[in-house]
Amino acid sequence: MSFMCAKNGDDVIRLNARQSKILDQRAQNEYGIPGLILMENAGLRAFEIAYKILKRRKSKSVLIFCGPGNNGGDGFVAARHLLNHNVKVRVFLLSGRDNIKGDALLNYRILQNLGARIIALPSVPYLRNDRVALNKAGLIIDAIFGIGLNKVIGGGIKDVIAEINRADVPVLSLDVPSGLCASTGKVFGCCIAAHTTVAFGAAKTGFYKAEGPKKVGKLIVVDISLPRDLLKAKS
Repeated sequence: MSFMCAKNGDDVIRLNARQSKILDQRAQNEYGIPGLILMENAGLRAFEIAYKILKRRKSKSVLIFCGPGNNGGDGFVAARHLLNHNVKVRVFLLSGRDNIKGDALLNYRILQNLGARIIALPSVPYLRNDRVALNKAGLIIDAIFGIGLNKVIGGGIKDVIAEINRADVPVLSLDVPSGLCASTGKVFGCCIAAHTTVAFGAAKTGFYKAEGPKKVGKLIVVDISLPRDLLKAKS
């Protein structure tokens, strides 16, 4: 069951990037909760929120931008559930396919088996093409970078993020707006300006610091089956 919290609520559990990583590791190692289950729950919660947003939008199509890591894997799961609900979905892969590993790779292959439209390494001119114009989408899902990002974003991904921010379309960021430091709220060169951020398990301390409040938008914290005692302990 998901739950919503106010962005400035005092009762919200807040974790920095290191604490979030340790919590995930302990959930898997001590409780035997596979990472695949956590990813499935995260993607499912993201789908539920995306589907609610789409009900208020004229256009029902969704563009999902995925990186190669677990954040991208969450995006693959959300894409699968959207497809299963007859939503028109395009997935943009912002990395070479060989960079996708582990649970993310499994969910990527499932999408392939479903016949999903996956576009690898799109250029900015491609994104500006009328066939995939960002402004024609009902929703953009940002699943590019999560809490593991620790370096300045450059090159083509920086240009893609700029194009997403220019679009007159709501953006749903998964766990963290891509480019935002989950711990400090500083921006790694560029950052998604989200309409809504769905945080998995706990809010991130960076949401409340520096540039965080300007980038997060509406904050929704959802349960992905992380043990509550671990969350309360703030590992």
